[in-house]
Amino acid sequence: MAIRIPVVIEIDDRGIAQIEAAGISIAAREPQRFEETPASDREVELPERWQLVGKDSEVRYTWGEDYDLYDPFLTFEGTTPEGKARLAIGKCRRTRTHGRDRIYYIVVSIGPEGGMRAIAEFLATDDYEETGEVIAIIKGKDGTGRLFDSADELPPVYKDLRTVTYRDRVDYPGSYLKQGLVCDEDDAETMLNHSLAQMRLRDL
Repeated sequence: MAIRIPVVIEIDDRGIAQIEAAGISIAAREPQRFEETPASDREVELPERWQLVGKDSEVRYTWGEDYDLYDPFLTFEGTTPEGKARLAIGKCRRTRTHGRDRIYYIVVSIGPEGGMRAIAEFLATDDYEETGEVIAIIKGKDGTGRLFDSADELPPVYKDLRTVTYRDRVDYPGSYLKQGLVCDEDDAETMLNHSLAQMRLRDL
């Protein structure tokens, strides 16, 4: 019985010269390199449209020893080349945060068995009473949960969206000096697209 064992033999330049002097040709080959596409260059496929498929009230989402109560809780479905996505937007009651009472929305991903995972938070801006606008922080730098500095290039999916420095719209000590996404509180499409982009960029 013959046994074949693959091996790698390293030969220095002197050894290669001696082998070629004996009339044996050696083809040098550069090792193949695989480079991961930087997060800022990744393409994210978004659905052509999101369809409202459910509307509920007082949906409870537990995290740690606390919980959110969503009312209303709107469920949407969208299809991309990577498959169907099901996300929901839950509106939360006013909570004291960043110096004042603010309304906020949470976008959650809904799994095949109905499990929920919070993906993004949209918080009322300082001028919410006049504009009705909310803001979400943008994560996904280098494919992780890291935030994007003001000078960082954002992934292409954000090129047509309104991005600002988070603290410019939520001005409070300790607020993020990072890039955020602003939209109207009724702009479900932007909320959903941002949340799906976060899932794709961070492999959630």
